[in-house]
Amino acid sequence: MLTTYSFQNLRRDLSDVFATIVAGSPSFISKIPIVGTARNYKHEWVEDVIQPTEDALDGAITDTDTTITVDDGSKFKVGMILGFVGYDEQMKVTAVSGDELTVSRGYGGTTAVAMADNTVVKILYIPAAEGSTAGDDNWEEPGVEYNYTQIFTRTIRVSNTARSSRHLVFEDLIDRGVRDGLIQLEMEINHGAIFGRRYADTSDPTVPRTMGGVIYFVDVAGGNVKDAESSELTTTMMNDLLEEIAKDGGQPNLILVGTKQARKISSFNLSSGSAPIVRTRMTDTRTGSAVYEFVGDLPLGMIETIVVDVNFPDDKVMFLDTRKLALVPMENRALADFDATPSGADFTARRILGEYTLEVRNAKQAHGIIKNLA
Repeated sequence: MLTTYSFQNLRRDLSDVFATIVAGSPSFISKIPIVGTARNYKHEWVEDVIQPTEDALDGAITDTDTTITVDDGSKFKVGMILGFVGYDEQMKVTAVSGDELTVSRGYGGTTAVAMADNTVVKILYIPAAEGSTAGDDNWEEPGVEYNYTQIFTRTIRVSNTARSSRHLVFEDLIDRGVRDGLIQLEMEINHGAIFGRRYADTSDPTVPRTMGGVIYFVDVAGGNVKDAESSELTTTMMNDLLEEIAKDGGQPNLILVGTKQARKISSFNLSSGSAPIVRTRMTDTRTGSAVYEFVGDLPLGMIETIVVDVNFPDDKVMFLDTRKLALVPMENRALADFDATPSGADFTARRILGEYTLEVRNAKQAHGIIKNLA
């Protein structure tokens, strides 16, 4: 940040300064890349479809049933070969109607058997016949999601007397005020990225728009949402959610928590023996250690960086994939400050203004949330 102000009538781009402030702050948005450009207040993005790999039976079946009910029939297509955890039988899907599948039992010489309710159904593959014609079974058209842009602003005003007085600490009060205004806006944008509700009155542009945050996008019907029903957080809850996200094709790399649940996660190592569940990091400049990563019990790693944000709700824990998140400035509307001093006024004013939105891609598949924790 400049220490003297010679730009009174010019616009200054503060996006790089803002990025530096964000990167050094202990907040959620410090982990989100600031990339891309929004070219409309309704910012849309294309989402590749994450193919599901499994579901579950909704009701027990006998060894002669040719119609089975699953939890989510939208995952299935005619021609799929299905496997079942705990059973050797395979089945071929011949028709789909809602959550009911018509199947050919004992596919490939396997033996038809009775199966219990909630048996996990594995989607194995969709074989193609020799000489088959082109179809639309092997690829789904990407979906489209959107968020609204939100305007963030602060106005810094200092009397000319105060600005002309000799200060022992700051050389320029206006510049100090701009820096403090950026810090306040960083907190406000962080709140929007967590708590924001997607809203716009398209009939009246004078009504302020707000962008949706991660809770708005992730805590929805059909997503990876677990209700703890006022019980305490456990490693089983976290691993179960991680498994559900993995089954949907997601691979989260960040756990977002408030201070209360962060302390609960820290306590997991007290009972984990020689294999720590939570990795900690120590430095030469402090005593003790800081919680750093949660080690899930799934194979292939699944290690999640833990971010403790004091603004995040204490009754929630979120699993997020930061590769599918982005803080996006509107074109030519990244944070900047400009002269806001009325003609003849006995004060100097600068207005900081920027317009941003948040992208949350594959909200129902790649992310998850545990809510209503004790």
